[in-house]
Formats: sequence, structure tokens, C-alpha cells
Amino acid sequence: MREKSFTDKIRHFTPSWFAAVMGTGVIGILIFNLPFGDQGIRTTIASVFLILNIILFLIFLLASIARYALFPQLWMLMIHEPIQSLFLGCFPMALATIISATVSISLVHTRLHSLIMFLWGLWWFDLALSYASCILLPYIMITRHRISWEHHNATWLLPVIPLIVAGSCGAVLTTALIESNPEKAKITVAASSVSLAMGLSLSMMIITTYLFRLFAHGFPAAGLVVSLLVPLGPCGQGGYALLLLGRHFNTLSSRLGIEEALYGKIAMALAAAGALTIWSIGSWLGIIAALGLVEATCTSKIHFRVNFWGMVFPLGVYSLLTMQLGHDLNLQFFRVCGTILSAITGLLWLGISSKTLYLAFDGTIFIAPCLDDKSQIRPWFNASSKSPKDEVGANGTSDMENAQEETAHTEGHGVVTNAQEVK
Repeated sequence: MREKSFTDKIRHFTPSWFAAVMGTGVIGILIFNLPFGDQGIRTTIASVFLILNIILFLIFLLASIARYALFPQLWMLMIHEPIQSLFLGCFPMALATIISATVSISLVHTRLHSLIMFLWGLWWFDLALSYASCILLPYIMITRHRISWEHHNATWLLPVIPLIVAGSCGAVLTTALIESNPEKAKITVAASSVSLAMGLSLSMMIITTYLFRLFAHGFPAAGLVVSLLVPLGPCGQGGYALLLLGRHFNTLSSRLGIEEALYGKIAMALAAAGALTIWSIGSWLGIIAALGLVEATCTSKIHFRVNFWGMVFPLGVYSLLTMQLGHDLNLQFFRVCGTILSAITGLLWLGISSKTLYLAFDGTIFIAPCLDDKSQIRPWFNASSKSPKDEVGANGTSDMENAQEETAHTEGHGVVTNAQEVK
């Protein structure tokens, strides 16, 4: 297949690319929160990852805007694609990782009130996007997508996880507000708790149905087997948010003059118990996912696609929860395990980012499953021009066939959509 032009890369730029921002962001957060090593060095490295993450986010945002500005008909095609549309939830999660990292690093260097207020306003915007993802995307799944039960997979979690990530981000932001502005901190804790409760409860419901699907039909196809780690996301991020919010409840109960300060202690104890329970559930899910990935790697050929980035963030936030448990419970076991998991996450990020850069140059990684007939999708300013024929590569396959293969290997083969009706 010929090397894709810049316009082709923009046309095939899907929302799943924001998973790379999430993965890069969580690496910086992990480095910052490591229980070992010099704090100054870790902060410096985390700052580098934050800058890199902001650059990636802006590039991907501009690419997404260009895609739907040049090819406006792609928006409806993408929305009606049963798997690709769910990755819209990656956008608010990517933004939340930037907010969280910026808040954490700013608390080390200086407490700039104007910066914290800006991030607080940005967090409310991210929270609104997270609610939109949690409500609108499932509604579209119910009313527009036609999905058979055996094709249920872990990507169904993507629309609801943003609420958990936003709740965790709000908990981090409260750390900067709790001393300077207790009233805003109280509002943030309340909003974060509601967001976390909604996202975590919905995630557990979906995980339950997903486990039944695994028992009934086995692991998903090779292209979707990398999604096995996705359930670690709500477990890791949800448990981490519980620990932080429990601590904030305890602090605010005394600072705001609540008579029964014991309520704060009870909230903190319940949060720790809940986080430990979620960590245990995540441990079982992680072991099953690891065994499934090993078996799939040994028995099947898994094509590298951008959806591989979906493994980094879930493993990263689960590592973060493990280290936070070590800090709050003062247990060396969790500190060591969290550090080991963080190292594994870092190696995974390094391997996936290297492969992504290599494939990005010739454009082979840019494949949008909704573009099963690229001749119908022309730029709005060139819609009447003669469409080129599908390019045939050395292996005798066309771009259209490669896009169909991507649908089978990456986004789930056999799922029926309304895409043809939209066209």
C-alpha cells in the first residue's frame, strides 16, 4: 500500500488517538508519585512528560478539528460506528490527565492562585464533557447501534470511565483548594463524589455483563484482545479517587466546623476499605487479562493498531492506586508492587510509542474503520472532483480492503451498523 498523504492521514484520524495522550499523561503522573527516588528529579521528569502531553493534545485536537472541517460527513459515519464512536470518551479523559498533572506539579513549585482558578474552571468544562460522554454515547448505542451479544467487549466502558477520571481529577484539584478556599473545595468534593459514584456504579454493571460475555463466548477476536486491560481503568482510577476524597472529607469536616468530626474519620476508613476492595477486583481482572494476552500473542497474529494505546492508561492508573494504598496504609508491599507495575507500564509506553512513531511516517497506522468506501468521502471543497481508484499495494489489497480488515481486527468483526444508511 502506498504511503498516505497528509490529507489521507487527517481523513483517517480517529478519536482513539486521544488514548495516546491518556497513556503519556499517566506516565508522568506515575513518575511524580513514585514512592522512591529524589523528589526533584521525579518532578522534573514529570514536567517534561506534561509538556509533551500538552503538545500531543493540541496536535490531536487540531487534527480532529481539521478532519471534521474538511470532511464533515465523517462525523455521522464515526458516530454510527459501534466501536470507534466510543473512543470519544478518551477526549475528556485526556484533558483530565493534563489538569491533574499540572495541579500536582504546581503544588511543588508554587501555589499560583490564578493558575489553580483557571484549572478549576477547566475542570468544570471537563466534567461537563464527561457527563455528555456518559449520557449521550450510551443513548446512541441504544438507539443507533445494532450489536449482537457475542460482540460485547470492554470498550463499552469508555463512555462511562470519563466520570471516574473527572472525579479523580477533582480530588487532586481539591488538594490545591482545601487550604486557600475551603468553600470551593467543598463544592469540588461534592461534585467529584457524585461523578465518581455514577461512573463507578455504571462501570461495575458493565464489567459484570462483560464477564458473562467472556464466560459464554470466550475472549474477543485478536484485534480486540488488547481491550482486556480496559477494566483495570475504572478499578484503578476509582479506587485512587476514593482514597483522596476520603481524606478530603476528613479534612473538611474539621475545617468547616462540622460538630461531629468523627464523620470524617468514618468516611476515610470506608474509602480505604472500598479502595482495597476495588484493588482486589482489579487484581483478578488483571491476571485474567494477562493470561488472555499471552495466549492470544502465542496463538494469533495481532496487528498493531492505535488501539494498543488502550492498554497503557488502565495499567497506569491501577499502578497509581497500588502506590497510593502503600502511602495511605503505610504498607511496603503496595509501594513495591506499585513501583514494579509502574516500571512495566513505562516499558509498555516506550514500546507502543516507538512502534507508533515508526508506522506514523508512512501512514499505515492511520486507518479509520468507518471509511469502508473512501471514494465517497472527499473534502468539502473538492467533493465534485473525480475520485481516485483504490490504490492496490504489493500484496494485492486495496485501501478499502485494508480498512475492512481494520474493522475486523481492531474494532470488532461482525458488528452490524447503520453506517450504510447514513451514507
